[in-house]
Formats: sequence, structure tokens, C-alpha cells
Amino acid sequence: MAVVIRSNVGDDTWNEWSDQLDACIVEEDANKSQDDAIVKALANEKASKRFGEKGVTIGGLDNFDVKAESANAAEDTLEEGYDKIIQHYSFAKSVVLSKELADDNNVDLMRVRARSLVKSYKRTRAQYITDVITKSVMTSSAAYNTTITFGTQTGIDVTAPDGMSLFHNAHPLHSDPSVTQSNIYTNAFGANTQMLNILANKMRNFTDENGNVMGIIADTIVIPGNVPDLEDTIKKIIGSDGEVGSNYNDINTQRGKWTLVVDHLWQVAGAAKPYIIMSSEANKDLMGTMFYNRLGLDVKSEVKTESRNLLYNGFSRWSAGFYNWRHMIMGGAAYGTTS
Repeated sequence: MAVVIRSNVGDDTWNEWSDQLDACIVEEDANKSQDDAIVKALANEKASKRFGEKGVTIGGLDNFDVKAESANAAEDTLEEGYDKIIQHYSFAKSVVLSKELADDNNVDLMRVRARSLVKSYKRTRAQYITDVITKSVMTSSAAYNTTITFGTQTGIDVTAPDGMSLFHNAHPLHSDPSVTQSNIYTNAFGANTQMLNILANKMRNFTDENGNVMGIIADTIVIPGNVPDLEDTIKKIIGSDGEVGSNYNDINTQRGKWTLVVDHLWQVAGAAKPYIIMSSEANKDLMGTMFYNRLGLDVKSEVKTESRNLLYNGFSRWSAGFYNWRHMIMGGAAYGTTS
């Protein structure tokens, strides 16, 4: 969604500069950044024209059955599972350009400040989707996050449609809640392909709401931006011809199968080394992680009488959440299943 600029300058001091500054904002909005890439890699972006959006998990049809000659086919229905409403929030920020900057013809600094409004907008979107995903985890063996705080806003819902956190060790089937599945593991990544193979196999054998094995293929690894040894290990595992850490001539079964996403806004503390594997295809097919743009960046400018400063105000509305959890698995978590 392209930025919309509503200029209300009408001031001799700023008239000669406002068009240039508006152009800087439009140009920065058009530039693709690392923050844009994070949103694109982690979520399905959709436009919205409502206060929020509702989705539901759905199980597939059962297998075709043999039928007798002239007999009717057995009727089946899709198992409608848990539903979820993702509600939008409003986001805003202002930046001030002083009259002194205009008087001194300090065009470079004025451009930097105008561009910073767009940079902040893009970074906030990426930080929001990062937090919604990475903070929706178990916090103990019996507790998990259902909400997070972002900025000053508390109570932001980050649950999956089943009411659990996105990453939980007991996601219940809608058709039989006594049957549960885990998508959070405490195992470290390791120096070879073992855990990558194990968790990819877990994802492949997830079942839908009817209990049918889905055969999901994981193809993306997401890691925090401040764990360089984990990043180095993963790059070796997904890029080496031979099996990493071995003197044998075994082939590397993971080479060429994975895309690595280093989320620079996912920062972890201490010795923590969590990682996420994801299926980009399942994310789209299941509408797993959603990012809804209710209103793109809307910028309004005005000159303040008291200070003669030029103020740019940016306003936007968006939301993010989950309509499924099966497209992601977290490993290296503090709490969860041990495989």
C-alpha cells in the first residue's frame, strides 16, 4: 500500500521545502528494506476493509471409498475447526523539522528526518510480526502466553485459534480434543542435521482437524539476529555438499532444501538459542500467519504556529495473528516437548 501524503503547509518558510521532503517520503516508502523482507518472509499480507478479520481451521475430506456399481458416493463434509478474529490496532508517530533547519538550508538533515518517519513505520511493522510470533510460547511446563505488550498497548492476543499459544505442546484436535500435537521442542539445534530432520519429520506428520496426516514440507529456518554461532552452523548444514561434522563421505541430505531467515528484530538473551522451522507453502495454504493492512502509511504535514516548525505525522492501522499453527515448529525453547 503506497504512502498517502496530505500536505497542509501554506507557509513561506516551508513552501520551498515541502515538495522535496514529500518526495523523500515517497521514495523511502518505495525502497525495499530488511524490515519489509521480514514481514514478507513470516506472514501472508492481505488488505482489510473491516474492523478485523475472521478465519477458521478446516480439516480435509476423508479418503475416497470404494462404491458398488450404481450406488451413490458417500457424502462427506469438511471438518470446521477453531475460529479466530484478528482485530486491527492504530499506530502513529510524529517527527518535527525545526524552522532553524529551513532557515539554514540544512536540506540533508531535513531529508533524513523525513525519511526516518517511513523507516520507523517499516521497522514497527516488522517488529510487530516478530513479537507476535516469537513471544507466543510456553512460559513454564503448565503456562503459556496468550497476550503480549507492544509499546504501551497491553493485552494483544497472540493465541492460535485453539486458544493455545502459537507454539504449544498440546494443541487439541477439534474433532477429538483428547488428541493433542506439539509444535514446541526444547532440543538445541545441534552441530549436524539430526534435529532438523526430526522436526521436519514432526511437521510432515501433523494431522488436520479430521486426523488426516497432512504431509507438510518445511523449507524455511528462522533464527534470532544475535546468535552468530547458530547462524554459522545452519549455513554450513544447509549449504555444504557433504554431511557437516563428519569425516565420512555421506551426502548432506539438507543441502538446497532450506531458506534461512535471520530476523534482526528477534533478539534473545543469555544462552538461549531458539529457532523456528516453517513451511512457506503451508503458511499460505492454511493462512497460518496473517498480517492485515487496514490502512497503509498516511502522512499529514502542518506548520505549528507556536514554533514555526514543520510537523509530519504518520498514521496507520494493521493487525497480525494466526489462523493455524501447523506451519511452524520452534526448537531450542525453554519449555516444551523433548524429542
